[in-house]
Amino acid sequence: GPGVSDASSKAPPCPLCGATLDAGFVKLERRVHTCPACRHITVPAGVVVGPDGVSIYESDDPVFEQNGNIEYYLDAANALAAEDKAAFVGRICPERSRLLDAGASYGHFLAAISRHHDAWGLELNRGAVDWSKRNLGVRNEVGSLYEPPTSLPVPFDVITSWDVIEHLDEPGRALEACRRLLKPGGWLFLSTPDSGSLVARAMGRHWHYLDPLQHVNLFSRRNLGRLLERTGFSPRSWVYFGHRYRVSYVFNRLSYLTRQSGFRHLVRAAAWLGRPFGGMHITIKLWDVMGVAAQASGRDASAGPGEMVAAL
Repeated sequence: GPGVSDASSKAPPCPLCGATLDAGFVKLERRVHTCPACRHITVPAGVVVGPDGVSIYESDDPVFEQNGNIEYYLDAANALAAEDKAAFVGRICPERSRLLDAGASYGHFLAAISRHHDAWGLELNRGAVDWSKRNLGVRNEVGSLYEPPTSLPVPFDVITSWDVIEHLDEPGRALEACRRLLKPGGWLFLSTPDSGSLVARAMGRHWHYLDPLQHVNLFSRRNLGRLLERTGFSPRSWVYFGHRYRVSYVFNRLSYLTRQSGFRHLVRAAAWLGRPFGGMHITIKLWDVMGVAAQASGRDASAGPGEMVAAL
C-alpha cells in the first residue's frame, strides 16, 4: 500500500533520541519500530500519502470519514469529551485567554471552549472546517502550524492540540511551531495515547491505539515530557482521559485493526451479536490516553514543575 516501509531496510534512528531502532514488526502492511533506549514507537514511513501526493487527512475522502470513523468524529459523545478537555484548560488558564486549537477537526472543542475563551481553530481538512463553521458557528481556518493563515491573531496565550501529535511525521517540529506561536509563559495542552501505560504494555502489538496507518508516533509519558522540554516547554500537569463511544464504533474500529490478525473472526462474531446495542454509548477508560499542560519558557512561572496527576 502507499507509504509502506521497506521491511528489509536497515532500521532508522529514533526520531526522539537518535538511538538505533529495533527490527520492528509489520502491522497493516507497515513496519513499526520501538526504540530500545527511550521506548518511543514510530512508523518511519510516516503519514500515508495517496497517488495524488495528498495526505489521508487532506484528501476529499479523508481517513476520519472512513471505516466508521465518522461515527466517532460527529457523535454526540464528542461534545462530552470536549467539555472534559475544556475543564482541564479552565483549571489552569484565566478566562478570555486567546486560544488556538491546532487540529480542530469538526470543531466540537472549539464550540465548548469558546464560551470562556477567545478561541480560533486550525485544521488541514477543508471539509471538516466547513462543517464546523456551518453547524457550530466556530472560528476555524484551513491551514497548518508551519504556515498559519495571516488571519490568526498571533501570538496566543494558549494552544491546544487534542489527539494530534501521534499523527505527525515530525512531532518535534510541530512543538517548535507551537512555541513560536505562543506568548512567553503561554500554555500548551496536548492529549495522546500513552504507550507506557499498563494496558499498552500488556497488549503489545495488539494495543488498539497501535494503528500504523494513522498513528505514526506513539509516546510514553516519560519520552513526551523529554520532547516537550527539548522544544522549550515545561510539563506542569498530567491527566488521563476516558471517552464515551457508540457501541457500533467500537466494533468498527476493532474490525479495522484486527482485519489481518487471528482475532478477526472473533471480533466479527461479537459485532454481529452486538448489533442490537449498536446505538448505545459506553464509557471506556483504560488509563492509556494522557493529557499534559506544558508552559512555554520565557518567564518565571508561578507553578512549579511538579508531577500533579489528575483523572478526567
